[in-house]
Amino acid sequence: MAERQGRLRGRSAVITGGASGIGKATAELFLEEGAKVTICDRNQEALEQTVGDLRKDFADVIGVAGDVSSMKDAALMVQSAIDSFERLDVLFCCAGIASVMPIFELGEKEWDDVIGANLKGMFTMVKHAIPHMRNQGGGTIVTMGSELGIVAVPESPAYGASKGGVISFTRSIAIDLIRYNIRVNALCPGITQTPLLDAEVTLSLNPEKTAKEQSEWAPIMRVADPREIAQGALFLACDESSFAVGSSLVLDGGYTIR
Repeated sequence: MAERQGRLRGRSAVITGGASGIGKATAELFLEEGAKVTICDRNQEALEQTVGDLRKDFADVIGVAGDVSSMKDAALMVQSAIDSFERLDVLFCCAGIASVMPIFELGEKEWDDVIGANLKGMFTMVKHAIPHMRNQGGGTIVTMGSELGIVAVPESPAYGASKGGVISFTRSIAIDLIRYNIRVNALCPGITQTPLLDAEVTLSLNPEKTAKEQSEWAPIMRVADPREIAQGALFLACDESSFAVGSSLVLDGGYTIR
């Protein structure tokens, strides 16, 4: 088994959307830092693959399939972590879906799907995690915002609304929960090399042009590696961010300041 570093030693963490992309990179980093990790994802096949890969190096990792837009599934995810590791110290709400569609084409189903996964999914997980964190004397919650919760781009009303809502939701519950020693902060990444981003290239009419546009999206002139964003999640989850309450940590290669 891999040697553990220690910033999350002995802590139990739940990561939604953990089977790929930023969630997967964060799961691996948390394990390296000593956490016991419950990975949650609605993609059963990808979940099993990720957990199997991580178990080659780490013992304390389990997978739970479920949809964060479902209160029932969210309760199962949280309870599975409690049953396996006896506590819940860190919740990283990473699950989400993308949406690129102008308002005059956006239908009710796509709106509901995006809001359900990206915003309601924060509520369902936090709702079930809070009682455990309160009973044990505290914890940390990291929500997944976005650079597009701060600035707008064309053809993204559902996605922008969901991520703007996440930032506001984070601030609101941070005020309520800090009295119980539960710190809540939002992670707001920019363009990152994930399967969703890869799919945009593959499915585009001009993959070479799309890849070039992605690389030039931010002033840093490249996309982020998921591990870079995972480092932000680790910072917000561990004691090094002990004075961060209701903050939005923006890791966007300079996009929002341009």
